[in-house]
This record gives sequence, C-alpha cells and structure tokens, in this order.
Amino acid sequence: MNCFFIIGTHFFTWGSGETPQQMRCGRCGTVANFKLKKGMSFITLFFVIPVIPISGIKNIAQCPSCRARYQAPPELLAQQSGGSQFR
Repeated sequence: MNCFFIIGTHFFTWGSGETPQQMRCGRCGTVANFKLKKGMSFITLFFVIPVIPISGIKNIAQCPSCRARYQAPPELLAQQSGGSQFR
C-alpha cells in the first residue's frame, strides 16, 4: 500500500483586539486602527492541519484593509486599553 503525506508550514493567528491609536499601513497606505493578534508558525499536514509548532508566539498588528501583518511593537501592546482582551 502506497502512502504519502504532504507537509508544509503555515502561520496561524488568533485574537481580535484593536490598536489604541491609528497606524498607517506600509503596503496599502490605509490609516486605521489595526487588529492586534497573536500568532505562531506550525509544520502542517496537507498544508491545513497544524502538527508541530516551529516558532514562539508573536504579537501581530494586521491592516484591516489589505491584511498585511506587522510585528507589534511592545509600547503599542502596553498602551492597549483593556489589556485582558489580548492575553
């Protein structure tokens, strides 16, 4: 019996806080409150099923228009109101 597995990597995100201040997107130029999320890279099975984490948890700011992702600076996370949303 022939078996084969297709593996790959994927960055999964979760959370949905907002930045306390507006930011400008470097890709599309939109000025808006970005979405604050956490994310982690995984080795995936069939490019969908996360199997093994290959990175630590990263804090991400995501543009609401083009969904470009940027590493959220620590001072932005400290300013966030209602910090319990993003933990």
